[in-house]
Amino acid sequence: MLDAILSAQCARGLTTADSRLSSIPAGLYELFLENVVLPCRIGVFDYERDAPQRVRIDLLLQVRQDGAQFSDDIGDVLSYDDLLSGLKRILMDEHTNLVEMLAEKIARMCLAHEQVQSARVSVAKLDIYDGVAVPGIRLERTRDQMPSSSLPASRRPMALADHLANRRI
Repeated sequence: MLDAILSAQCARGLTTADSRLSSIPAGLYELFLENVVLPCRIGVFDYERDAPQRVRIDLLLQVRQDGAQFSDDIGDVLSYDDLLSGLKRILMDEHTNLVEMLAEKIARMCLAHEQVQSARVSVAKLDIYDGVAVPGIRLERTRDQMPSSSLPASRRPMALADHLANRRI
């Protein structure tokens, strides 16, 4: 019965923290940002290129926790504001043809934060079928899957060592 309820909620995009059953590995915590609805320049058809359309984005990140417990210092945690600002930049930066590519861009943005170990991204196009259906994609990417070249240089492992090795004296 619970599985049927959770499946129905997920199908409708209702993936709140309370409806998820997950096992969080030691040393990590889950951060979620859900039901983010913003305009986006996306789609392959001419009518989609003419004007932004609404997309809904849900993020579930596994984040490395430094220390045995949380402090009350905002500097010790990943900022929701940084994630939301990053989403806004990606959505309005340039036209993207496919939701699959948009989800990849969002996953890379999340993994650019050093403490993020995995990113589960859901992107849905809300207006494409006039409320009859909501198409979208869900994907999960881990830090291990991302080539270091896809992360900003300041976020790449060993970026300083690479820089020093390539520097001419």
